[in-house]
Amino acid sequence: MSIIPTVLFAAVALAACTAAPDATPTPSAPSATTPSPDATSEPQPSAEPAATCDTMLTAETYDKFEADDIEPIEPPIVVNQLAQQMVDAGGLACTWGPPAAEGLTVVRLSDADWAVWESALADADFVETNDPVPGSYTGPVDPGMGESPIVVVDGDTLTYTDNPTIAGWIAPTS
Repeated sequence: MSIIPTVLFAAVALAACTAAPDATPTPSAPSATTPSPDATSEPQPSAEPAATCDTMLTAETYDKFEADDIEPIEPPIVVNQLAQQMVDAGGLACTWGPPAAEGLTVVRLSDADWAVWESALADADFVETNDPVPGSYTGPVDPGMGESPIVVVDGDTLTYTDNPTIAGWIAPTS
């Protein structure tokens, strides 16, 4: 029995003697307190949080909606062809309105390739007007609503509204 600890000690000592010496000493620290940086394990900061139907408009707008009994409508109603193209490209569509009534629709597309969407806006007869807000492109009058839809360009984010008033309610993306 007393020979086992001696043999183990000798084996450990022999292994330590035969290991190659480390030319550059490194400080020893517990790995739990100093993790090595690993780009794949650390979350990358996002320039902009993902939009939701609860965040794409200003806080004041949601307060007004609540006071006026305007609620989300599911599924969202998207009738404009350009707005549908934005949804098909991964845009988020949201519609709000009073119970049993037609609603207001907003579509937000983030990370949009401007070259592609500049052409799509022109093809859909949207013209840069910067009215009612900077970055606005005004579309042709919708015969059913009697109003022009607006697309607001903010960096690489496009936000479609089916009513010019809503353009002033859009929360900034940056």
